[in-house]
Amino acid sequence: MRIGIAGLMHESNTFSVQPATLDDFQVQVGQAVIDHYAPTFHEIGGYIAAAETLGFTLYPFLAADATPAGPLTAETYEGLVGRLLKAIEDAPKLDGLLLALHGAMVAEGFPQADGETVRRVRELVGADFPIVVTHDYHGNIPPQLVKDADALVIYKTCPHIDQRERGVQAASILARTIRGEVKPVCAITKPEVLFNIVYHNTGLPPMQPLMQAAIDLESRPGILACSIAAGYQYADVPFMGPSIVVVADGDQALAQREAERLGGMMWAVREQLIPRVPDPKMAVQRAMAAEKGPVGLFELGDNVGGGSAADSTAILKELIDQQADGWVVTIYDPQSVRRCVQAGIGARVSLAVGGKVDNIHGPTLSISGRVRTIHDGKYMETERRHGGRRHFDQGLTAVLEVGRTEPEKGGLIVLTSLRATPMSIHQITCAGIQPQQQKILVSKGAVAPRAAYEPVCAEIIEVDTPGATAINRSPDAFHLTRKTFYEWQQE
Repeated sequence: MRIGIAGLMHESNTFSVQPATLDDFQVQVGQAVIDHYAPTFHEIGGYIAAAETLGFTLYPFLAADATPAGPLTAETYEGLVGRLLKAIEDAPKLDGLLLALHGAMVAEGFPQADGETVRRVRELVGADFPIVVTHDYHGNIPPQLVKDADALVIYKTCPHIDQRERGVQAASILARTIRGEVKPVCAITKPEVLFNIVYHNTGLPPMQPLMQAAIDLESRPGILACSIAAGYQYADVPFMGPSIVVVADGDQALAQREAERLGGMMWAVREQLIPRVPDPKMAVQRAMAAEKGPVGLFELGDNVGGGSAADSTAILKELIDQQADGWVVTIYDPQSVRRCVQAGIGARVSLAVGGKVDNIHGPTLSISGRVRTIHDGKYMETERRHGGRRHFDQGLTAVLEVGRTEPEKGGLIVLTSLRATPMSIHQITCAGIQPQQQKILVSKGAVAPRAAYEPVCAEIIEVDTPGATAINRSPDAFHLTRKTFYEWQQE
């Protein structure tokens, strides 16, 4: 039994001004896919691990991913999908395909790009060729995708720490399908609620009991998989919003009935989904008053993992204005990094920091300080963390001491040359910062950084800041998305 594996993954924020281009993608081809993903906790790592235990041979095509940003350009999408289709067309005879897609990819001309990818693959391989797809928990799933794929399996955790297991689960469904042991059929329901990212944590209500119900359902006879996608609210696409997907063994009515049952459970918690989150001023006040630290401040409006700019100054400005001490803030600002490198370690510099990518992530701040360290920005994560990745690169990095009149006073700005998602605490430890010695740690994320920051933080406070990932965007900003969400009807 020979199974093809491939991945095209991008979380596309339609409110971002930074389009995703071919240069932004890391692409592995052939054996390099296995070499890169085998030691990771990614679902492709799960595909690879399953090959040995389930007794099939892998045929790796390609795997491409990029840091979340705006939609893919038409050239980028057509180039990547074209390479995948050509590789499938040229491959020896295969028995099935495992396809890792994010679920929230948007491309120029294709608002539901993952659905378009599956459609094209299905058209190429024919109706009887088994295809099992895996998705990120933040997918916006079109109903047609679950018709074109034999099965869809979605992460069950946020932060995403079960990707490898979902890859194994998908591989098992595919192998059993090829052997004729099961006949997967899918059903999807999309409740009319906007499940705000503030509530995406699968370890807490209101999502935790819903996800537990999905997990419990998988132990019932006849059910092959049950998944909940919380949705991705930063994409103006026709099928934005949460989904419940049930895969049953040959029983379409069972799959539909259970999907609708879980959809009813989600609808029942709709009153709990109105976010109430402090603004930067209040959040900094709370952090300064905390008896025990560090306190993590999660900057929701500049959620890099959601495609934002990574250079918001909303919280940084409050920390400086309120004369806070013992804080760390990471800012994407290659110009300031170059200035620090030119000046050298120990030099004092005056910089224009942040707020440069666009005009919605706060003002550019005039800041003076001392260059503390310079680092190449590369680091490795060996623990289970959101996204399952192992190797990271935030580009040449400089740490600036600000207001350091004496030890433990003022704070530290970590200036990076590349936008980097804060999925690993080593984003700051690689530059010589000991998080346990700080009072306030600012992370540009929502739920995803919790796996990295909860082990070191005494408390985490989500902060309502402006930006491409603002949590309270008006319905008027959406043009393709349906306007029937319960939350929007209450405004």
